[in-house]
Amino acid sequence: MKQLLFFLLISASTFSQDFEKVDAKVLQYPRFSKADDLANKIESDFTTDAEKARAAFFWFTKNIRYNLKEYYNPKQRYYRFSYASEAEKEQKLQAVKDKLIEATFRNKTGVCEEYAQSFKKICDLLHIEAAVIKGYVRNSAREIGKMPNTTNHAWNAVKLNGKWIILDATWAAGFERNGKWIRKFNNYFFDMPKDKIFKTHFPDDQLWVLRFGRMSLQEFYNQPIYSDTFLGLSTELIAPKKGIINVKPSENITLKFKDLATSNLIFYTFKGNNVAQKPILKTENGLTTLVIKNPNRNTDFTLFINKEDALHFKVRIQ
Repeated sequence: MKQLLFFLLISASTFSQDFEKVDAKVLQYPRFSKADDLANKIESDFTTDAEKARAAFFWFTKNIRYNLKEYYNPKQRYYRFSYASEAEKEQKLQAVKDKLIEATFRNKTGVCEEYAQSFKKICDLLHIEAAVIKGYVRNSAREIGKMPNTTNHAWNAVKLNGKWIILDATWAAGFERNGKWIRKFNNYFFDMPKDKIFKTHFPDDQLWVLRFGRMSLQEFYNQPIYSDTFLGLSTELIAPKKGIINVKPSENITLKFKDLATSNLIFYTFKGNNVAQKPILKTENGLTTLVIKNPNRNTDFTLFINKEDALHFKVRIQ
């Protein structure tokens, strides 16, 4: 999720589109070493902007490996140059980005900035309006309530059928586990549901914030950690809305959900515990209440749904 410093399920889609045929065709593409070659191939194979954007997105998730070495040992990238006009400034900035994109295609690796800038480059070549969005994401309970000093991620918006959709090729490409990159395509991050964007992504530019809702950065960081597993379900967390749960020693933890399927397997674990436990579950009139035993200590806990992590909280004993 490191980025340049200039001086990562089926969603409720903006448009109804089955991309199975697009994905199948892109899987046959070679590992192009130049952006122009990929753009030309997409242009010849597809007709609509939606198909072309999907093809570019899918190709990046299948061919660019996340650079964990750079993620764990980030290098600050500063570029200095002089310019006499705003047009010259933009031209030189684009030249810097193009070098980054060239290296991404050549080496087939990158972090979020490489994914985002490369996707936009293909959209530019295909004459599709797109943007790189800088902002904030969170991955673990330790980040709840702790706002960083700078942005930590980059992703994209693309305009299709007159409407902006949000996508994140980095998060769609796979994930890190035990220091290794696991490549696994995640469709949730193509056309992310607009009412769920702020559960995982928060733009630095207020223009993008206002396009999708009303929330402050502090509110974003005070939320629980939502996984795509949970966000892909048709349920909603009603309470608590904050990621830090304050409870008295005599109280248990209570979570409330709307439309949580009773067929789901639900467990939880506290940090440091190896054994998962089942909450007490009660459903009435579409509202499900989970009761979790008080851990009697300050800790973090994870709720699992169908053996996948779904929500992360901090617990603070008052």
